[in-house]
Amino acid sequence: MTARHVVDGAAIREVRLTNAHLFYRSSLYPKGPGGSYRITSESPRMTDDYDGVLRLVGQPNFHPDPTVDLAALRVTGMSQNAHFVPLGGHLDDSVGEGDFELSRAVVLGYPPIPFTRQPVLIAASCEVNATVDLAMGSNQLHFLLSAVPRGGFSGGLAFSEWGFALGVITQSLISGGGPPETGYFTATSIEAVYVCLQANGLLPKAQSDGWDGLWDDKDEGNQL
Repeated sequence: MTARHVVDGAAIREVRLTNAHLFYRSSLYPKGPGGSYRITSESPRMTDDYDGVLRLVGQPNFHPDPTVDLAALRVTGMSQNAHFVPLGGHLDDSVGEGDFELSRAVVLGYPPIPFTRQPVLIAASCEVNATVDLAMGSNQLHFLLSAVPRGGFSGGLAFSEWGFALGVITQSLISGGGPPETGYFTATSIEAVYVCLQANGLLPKAQSDGWDGLWDDKDEGNQL
């Protein structure tokens, strides 16, 4: 998943994981004598290619509502045992006032860093400040986050402290054409992510299980 404005009209030369050997700290990797997590030859790999290079299949797939800033890419080259981030179950209508406010989250992205030689994955801790409906385009829910908006976070993951994807980072809410840092850091609702994936036949079965068929791809029959 990414933001539509990141890939719309762009020529995608390569898709790559810049941290192909970054593993979750979990029970899959027992701690060694020094307290660090031990990765062995038996540990699951993220990609088939050692350098993290993936192969794009077709073109980016967009949310059916063109005002929703989301796109889904289909790639090959991910390991069958690769980790995935579970999508949350917090659909728009189920989110009540105060449900997420002041909960913690981590945002991930690639804002440009001066003097670095290659893209660097940046992780920033933040809090959910508010949930809002925007008075422009789609009326989907958005989360306002306390991190500093920077160009390059667009399309990145907002990951809730409760162990699931909160949404996808899309834009800085600004007025008057100011720099992104002066706006509000926002992430889309998770419902928009489900709709984008389902509409394009790209919602993995592992993400739709437990929904009693709500997100089944009834037209295409090609659920991953």
